[in-house]
Amino acid sequence: MSKRAAAPGELSSTLEDYLEAIFRIEKKSRAARVRDIAVRVGVAKSTVNAALRSLAAKGLVDYEPYELIVLTPQGRDRALAIVMNHFIISHFLQRVLALGRQRAESMACELEHAVDRETMERFVCFLAFAEKSAPDGSDLMGDFQRFLDEGYEAQTCQALLREYRARMEAEVEAG
Repeated sequence: MSKRAAAPGELSSTLEDYLEAIFRIEKKSRAARVRDIAVRVGVAKSTVNAALRSLAAKGLVDYEPYELIVLTPQGRDRALAIVMNHFIISHFLQRVLALGRQRAESMACELEHAVDRETMERFVCFLAFAEKSAPDGSDLMGDFQRFLDEGYEAQTCQALLREYRARMEAEVEAG
């Protein structure tokens, strides 16, 4: 998994993953333990301790070695935003792009850190628009699924990708 570096004052995608893990564990157990976080994130406990020290220094978790870990109100807000991004992106990838759940979840884990607020709002707006369908009763999601399955006017997604590549190459050459 590629991780972006954090600008001063913001969290790296790795630290965001820890916040998300703590949030999800808290939802089930009310508090997290280092070992629970290590299992969920897939790292050693020593790595978790280092991340928790960093999150605590930023005021996002209450952490003392060998104690339960809980999110602060600020940490809970940040974690909720990350989880919401994940949910929206996964839903978009499944409903709009017709990706399978497992693939959509995997991609959402990557994209949740990179998508800004305005883009996330557009995802939500497009989902609402597409799910409500056009006033003429057309079914955008169903039409897209049929396109994926059958192509359109003898063009498949692969043919369209070749067209986009040609456009991109022409734009690059044009400067």
